[in-house]
Amino acid sequence: MKLRTAFFLNTNKMKFITLIVIITFNTILHSQSQTGLVQYGHKQSMGMGAPIGIDYNANLIFDNENSLYTFAKDSLEGGHIRESVYIEKDKDNFFVNSKITNKLGFQYYVDKENKKLLSRDIGFNYVKEEIPTINWEISDEKKDIGSFECLKASTEFRGRTYTAWFTTSIPLPYGPWKLQGLPGLILEAYDTNKEIYFYFKSIKYPMDSKIKIQKPNSESENKEWITFSEYKKTLINKHKKAIENGRMLIEGFDSADTAEDKYTMGNSYIEIFDNE
Repeated sequence: MKLRTAFFLNTNKMKFITLIVIITFNTILHSQSQTGLVQYGHKQSMGMGAPIGIDYNANLIFDNENSLYTFAKDSLEGGHIRESVYIEKDKDNFFVNSKITNKLGFQYYVDKENKKLLSRDIGFNYVKEEIPTINWEISDEKKDIGSFECLKASTEFRGRTYTAWFTTSIPLPYGPWKLQGLPGLILEAYDTNKEIYFYFKSIKYPMDSKIKIQKPNSESENKEWITFSEYKKTLINKHKKAIENGRMLIEGFDSADTAEDKYTMGNSYIEIFDNE
């Protein structure tokens, strides 16, 4: 029994050492600042229970110091979009959601040197916060995405359980949206039912020419930066107002449908704060 336990411990230790060696080798290999561009699909299906919702084009520009993830931007969709989309889940369930883009898009900028995450987020609020510490659990499971071998990781982050697939071939801690902090680039990520789903389309790395990564600029819209606590409070208040308006509408129709799960933030927002 002691021998088997020792073997198990040594095996796990060897796996960890092997991963560290691979990451160290790749870090040295990519030590010079090189620019990369990942194109993702960004699918939002909050409250639908499956990845059937609005699908946006997204991209992540990165180098050794910073990264910028953008989606719902006019130029990424070939022009401005403002339309209603009919989504049929099955014969008994359908949804009508809006697909809307804007000139700047939603932006998420990771500043490694200053340890800041700068976002142009919901409500076009400019939000400044410390880069969130995400406690990832890395497993032995692997799969290929494009030409990259990826490892599986999982975590709990702001109300959702996420699975991410990352590659140590590009040992930079970036990923789509606010997901980051792994010892390699995240190429795919999703929550439990893929209501939030970031999927890989293509990558250019290293790029032939260096692209300057522009951080979100609040002055371009005459806005002030707010803290994450202020932003969180804004979303919670907005959600509460939506609940009250929804209940008033239901009562006006004399409806008996008052299921509480219809009012959870998870049916409207990526980040969920009403279950804290």
